[in-house]
Amino acid sequence: MDRLNYPEWKRRHHLAIESLSGKSVMMFFSGGKDSSLTLHLLQLAGKEYGFTFETHAGVFPHHVYPSSERDKLDQYWKNRGIPIHWHDVRESDDRLASALEEGVSPCLICNTAKKRDLMDFIKTQGIDMNSLVIVMSYSLWDIVSASIEHILGAVFNDKEAAPAFRHKSAEERYLETFQRFYPMLTMPAGFSIFKPLIYYNDQDIRSVLKVEGIPILSTICNFKQYRPKRLFAQYYERMNLQFDFKEVFNFAQKALNLPDESHFTQMGGEHYLNKVI
Repeated sequence: MDRLNYPEWKRRHHLAIESLSGKSVMMFFSGGKDSSLTLHLLQLAGKEYGFTFETHAGVFPHHVYPSSERDKLDQYWKNRGIPIHWHDVRESDDRLASALEEGVSPCLICNTAKKRDLMDFIKTQGIDMNSLVIVMSYSLWDIVSASIEHILGAVFNDKEAAPAFRHKSAEERYLETFQRFYPMLTMPAGFSIFKPLIYYNDQDIRSVLKVEGIPILSTICNFKQYRPKRLFAQYYERMNLQFDFKEVFNFAQKALNLPDESHFTQMGGEHYLNKVI
């Protein structure tokens, strides 16, 4: 596989990139390595293909986004001509701690709160949903981890055993996992979801960030150990594993009954936003 760089990335996604002109493109930014690289590539593409976009970030958990970190990222991206719109999420960090006591995954609380507030913001802007494109920064490692979590938590698990922490329902996790395999999903008469990093391994992503000198958040979430993909990533790092998208895709098709792209595009935009993204 070719190493990640802008020309190679553009070649893979040229049809999706060309479709962004004239659309309301919204980039969901976390400050982590994946979304930071996505923002870098999106800016380069916007200049070449003539489209604009907005960058939105949900400030949650609050301890992950101290003012010093936000100022660091603000300064870098403003110097590049990209303002970040920070949104205070209507949830407290205390809710994450109480979730553990209730047997609920704090990551579920966090992701739900961020999605709720960012989607509420979109609805207040009066944006034509037919022109909306939401950019998400899933990487190949995210896809592999989600697939493994699906195998362990849905395929192999003992249905009678109570999980230590409640996550999404089996149906929601199934849909959330497998919609990530498609780089551009466009709903009939509705919005699109663009996932520009799904072909790339963590090593390639980190390499570009280092070469370009792009800063990322340095604070660590107090609840990161409850997010399965973080635990899987530690193993990939120690073993220096790199995955091939075609191999992962083929395995998901044959062994996990990966639905066709149309399964997601035909489910309806509202259902997709509420249950899948």
